[in-house]
Amino acid sequence: MKKSRKLILARNDLVEEAAKIIAKEGRTLFSFTNEVFEWAIEAYNMEVTPAEALEFYKMMKIGKNLGYVIVPSEILCKMTKELYEVQHEKLLEKWYESGVWNGHYLTIKFHKQNPIKILEKFMKATLWNVDEFSLDIYENKVKVKCFSPKLSQEVTEMLAKFLEGTLFSMGYTIKSSKLLRGLIMLELEKREDKDAKSEILLEAKS
Repeated sequence: MKKSRKLILARNDLVEEAAKIIAKEGRTLFSFTNEVFEWAIEAYNMEVTPAEALEFYKMMKIGKNLGYVIVPSEILCKMTKELYEVQHEKLLEKWYESGVWNGHYLTIKFHKQNPIKILEKFMKATLWNVDEFSLDIYENKVKVKCFSPKLSQEVTEMLAKFLEGTLFSMGYTIKSSKLLRGLIMLELEKREDKDAKSEILLEAKS
């Protein structure tokens, strides 16, 4: 039985962009639009919108480019607890350095956007065992709130150092910090020293 077809209205600019894609792939507009509909319907069946699914993919791609790997939280907590007891300061230093590199990458990669908002989206997408995370900008200040009873004391401190290093490379210096097991509250202030910020960006590009 032949399936019926229906006329679907779409914006000219979208049709033109789709035409460029199908021309490169040697496809028809019919097959392209059907594929788009299929994936959009599957996304909704998973109770997410296509926009949410695409945003999550973007954040996962950032993690891949940064060299992130997925590790079971139980194993991570056990490893960090044992290492924390013998190399406490060195471990925190490494997490801070990792954060600095993370901030360099986001600042350069998303310089045309707001890197801090990208950071917030990235953290929300990757911190699967965190119940609440927010990163709010108030003029020249940034406030970070992170909460989850699942986080150990060691992981809480390391995550705080990571965030501090990331925001430092984005031009912010920490002013206050409150840490409890599973709770992080940071307040940072934008540095006025433009030369210092330029040095950070030059270092990241080198």
